[in-house]
Amino acid sequence: MNENLALIGARSKLINQLVYFDDELEQFLNVFVTAQTYNKSEVERRITEYSIALEKLIANFSEESLTSIVLIGSKIELLYLDENVIETFTIVFPYQANAEQDLISFLSPVGFQLLLSQLNKKVILQLPSGETEVMVKKISFVNSGLVG
Repeated sequence: MNENLALIGARSKLINQLVYFDDELEQFLNVFVTAQTYNKSEVERRITEYSIALEKLIANFSEESLTSIVLIGSKIELLYLDENVIETFTIVFPYQANAEQDLISFLSPVGFQLLLSQLNKKVILQLPSGETEVMVKKISFVNSGLVG
């Protein structure tokens, strides 16, 4: 695919995400956020942070900016620093999550913590087994952050 067309498609997907969260946030929270996961205000705060980051990214849109931060629709290579193991998966909306296809929801414990992480920056993940230090080694936007 032509690189410019891919970038235009990616930009369009991100704008759709912004519009979706602006128009449908309350319904999204009611459907996907339960007491067993997070409280609604915590998720709403995170989505607000995400929307602000998207607005900035879209205003200065480039391939470099698209591959420097973890977004909904980002395929990432995650390096577990303690084990020197790389795991690859894509961050998606909850209804798209499928562990067998390496699609994890941005509302999953790992997805929620990695959303907005920056390329080559260390992140300490809180897992049921304890803390583990990771680093996002590669980010590519694969247009999987579908809306609707």
